[in-house]
Amino acid sequence: MKKIKKLWKENRIVMILATILVACLIAIFCVCFKYFVGSRNSKYGNRFDNMKYTITDKEQKEYKKVLEGNSSISKVSFRVNHKTLMISVTFKPEIKKEDAKKIIETSLDSFSDDVKETYDMNFTIHVGSDDHVIMGARNASGNGLFWNNDVAEEKK
Repeated sequence: MKKIKKLWKENRIVMILATILVACLIAIFCVCFKYFVGSRNSKYGNRFDNMKYTITDKEQKEYKKVLEGNSSISKVSFRVNHKTLMISVTFKPEIKKEDAKKIIETSLDSFSDDVKETYDMNFTIHVGSDDHVIMGARNASGNGLFWNNDVAEEKK
């Protein structure tokens, strides 16, 4: 017992620092293990777990048919990216930008309320002979379709 007391008296600071170092190393190991090894969740977290509705292939095809049925549209592509519908529409060169926007806005009526309340929608519209690009977006919790500032890209 006397040897331990003597050792403690002579090396008290070193023993306290060693105890702190060991405690820090254990904490770092635990955090690293939990972060790198212990987590087996999706990289997107759990934000898609409570999706009440999933869009079907049939609904996607029906929406594409609605747009392709319009004589001023030459090409439609539709892609689902988790909770976002990415829709790209290419119009024929003779259509005006305002008319193209109205066609897209009216086409939203062909989606069910479940789709509108679940998915965000991003539209890319190619208009005119110079392939003018207009971007539009609709949030799942919002009502309207919002367009970008519609500035033409300068050609180099």
